[in-house]
Amino acid sequence: MSDTITRRIPPQRLITAVNPLVRAIAGSRLHRLLDASVLILHLTGRRTGRHYDIPVGYADLGDALLIVTQHRWRANLRDTTEVTVTRQGFTRQMHAQLEEKPSTVASRLSKAIVQLGRTDAQRRFGLALPAHRNPDPAELEAVVREYSLATITLRTS
Repeated sequence: MSDTITRRIPPQRLITAVNPLVRAIAGSRLHRLLDASVLILHLTGRRTGRHYDIPVGYADLGDALLIVTQHRWRANLRDTTEVTVTRQGFTRQMHAQLEEKPSTVASRLSKAIVQLGRTDAQRRFGLALPAHRNPDPAELEAVVREYSLATITLRTS
């Protein structure tokens, strides 16, 4: 492990290839294979009106679910507060709060790292954290800016 934060996620081609299988499992009786790590966001494109079912990793923070993403589809949540989510075999409406301001995203990540613990946070957020310490706010904000990270906080409606 180094003393810097890096982004550690699978190649986009692999994600794109596996997503149809993940969507199928999440909506089936086999959903328990994914329940602790993946949910499906059901979104409508802001400009196109097209429907999207997007598998995303999340962290359960007790009072909310936290998603970290660098993908552009998040723009579909800018004018939306309600979103449909499939999780643990159930589809329900949830309140979604998109945060793209780097300092706020970094603050949210910092709190989540402390709450989840380093090992779980690294796995769930696709980050490799500095060796033997939690990152400071300035480091996290620099990584948020470098990778264009945003958070989506989901709460029950």
